[in-house]
Amino acid sequence: MGSASRRSLNPRTTHREFFGVPGAVAVMCITVAVVNVWYFSCNEKTGCQLPTTRHQWSAIVAGVSNYQAYVSADAMAKYVLWWAWLAMLCLVVPCSYAQGTVMRNGKRLAYPINGLASMAVTAAAAALAYARYGAAPYLWVADNFFPLAIASLMFSTSQALFVYAYSFRRSSRDAPAGSAAEPVLLALAGNSGNPVYDFFIGRELNPRVLGLDLKCFNELRPGIMGWVVLNVSFAIKQHQTFGSVSNSMWLAIVPQIAY
Repeated sequence: MGSASRRSLNPRTTHREFFGVPGAVAVMCITVAVVNVWYFSCNEKTGCQLPTTRHQWSAIVAGVSNYQAYVSADAMAKYVLWWAWLAMLCLVVPCSYAQGTVMRNGKRLAYPINGLASMAVTAAAAALAYARYGAAPYLWVADNFFPLAIASLMFSTSQALFVYAYSFRRSSRDAPAGSAAEPVLLALAGNSGNPVYDFFIGRELNPRVLGLDLKCFNELRPGIMGWVVLNVSFAIKQHQTFGSVSNSMWLAIVPQIAY
């Protein structure tokens, strides 16, 4: 494929969303900062107060500075297993497939419609774990919420770096020997040429590894289903500690699970 055809297939991004590079950097930094601030300003030791004083901010900075205490190999291993479990279900649970929109190269991708079935299998596995091990696994999740958050941050950042580097490969469907390979299809918004902005937006349109669409999968399954596991774990922790689940807890977790 000639250079002109490549440019027409992957036109250079001219409009940058999120106010360009400054906005991309701000979003990546602020989202991480918010998780840290919320954790160190609302917990069992300090209670829950808006950080409005110098003393409160000093405690938050001290907690963040002691990040080594929250980098846990155990939490990382369990998070990776969680991600791998859902990836396996996405690939193996029987389902119908929906055809995606026609892309710029004239092709369409198929997407497995088994999110709800994967959730049902996961819920059944969680119920079996509770029947076998009791509340212990869920209490561990509740007690290790922040190490799990750090593990998810490290894992997702590593995966995002891989996907960005992976977007510079030749197309997975290489052309026959002696002819040019079809280029990787890039996102219209992620081909600016600026590595920071393109990393943030997602340079490749549909990065797939072993049939798993990483963008589509990561946007919905590990986080949304993990949210349910966290909520249930917090409710079990509250019941274990106080003997009941509060109305405010029910009001939080039931709509979130329904969502």
